Amino acid sequence: MQLQPSPILSTVVKHYLVIECQADVYANYRIFSDGNPGMVFHFKRPLLQYNTGDITPKLQPECFVYGQITNYNNLCSAEEIGMLVVVLQPYALFSLFKMAAHEVLNATINLVDLLGSEARELEEKVMEALSMTDAIAIVERFLIRRVTRWDDGDSNVFLALNHIYTQKGMVNISNLLKVVPVTERQLERKFKEWIGISPKKMADVVRLQNFLKSLQKHPFYDNIALLSYSYGYYDQAHFNNYFKKHTGITPLQYKANNRLLTLNLMAVNK
Repeated sequence: MQLQPSPILSTVVKHYLVIECQADVYANYRIFSDGNPGMVFHFKRPLLQYNTGDITPKLQPECFVYGQITNYNNLCSAEEIGMLVVVLQPYALFSLFKMAAHEVLNATINLVDLLGSEARELEEKVMEALSMTDAIAIVERFLIRRVTRWDDGDSNVFLALNHIYTQKGMVNISNLLKVVPVTERQLERKFKEWIGISPKKMADVVRLQNFLKSLQKHPFYDNIALLSYSYGYYDQAHFNNYFKKHTGITPLQYKANNRLLTLNLMAVNK
């Protein structure tokens, strides 16, 4: 279930995801980038996470912040899943916590390690909430206090992001530099600090997400190649390799998966 934030938080929160499901023993999940960092609150036992290349999984904290991911990760649960995900705007980690986004690239940070007693109090209140609506209200009050502490952000980052979203990711650096009054090096540095990945990588993620949204709107779309062409993927073999590198599965396998929890999180057979 996806819920929208209060208007005052729309500049830092994209939406909330409430994920609840009865998992089979050792159910496996696949997650890949949607271009956004976030915060997670586990109401049930946290998931085991296998980062790409890892042999041994790590148990996720009960409450944590995660940054941008550049590779898909595998998750495992042996119990019922109950979690609240605060999906943040791409620049929100820096905006809310004054934490350089590249420092959390492909990583998670226990919220208590990040904010100490402030986070411990938040976690306790959220876990004691009588409903998910109450839990979200508690999180919102916490975020509103942090939003009022900082400035509104970097206008050039916002300009570049807005252009990337408007063009559905089908944009290159030359196009961005016509919109944003900075040099390529300055834009790269700003994106590294505020978002954690380069403008090109961000555009690639946004383009893929828009492709997936279109694929979901056409569940019986017979010509994936034709759909991919409409998003600028003209070399089908290259697109298939790119897709598998970033999701761990092929476009056809994604299309056939009927166990999507969100656009970038799905149950899979390990």
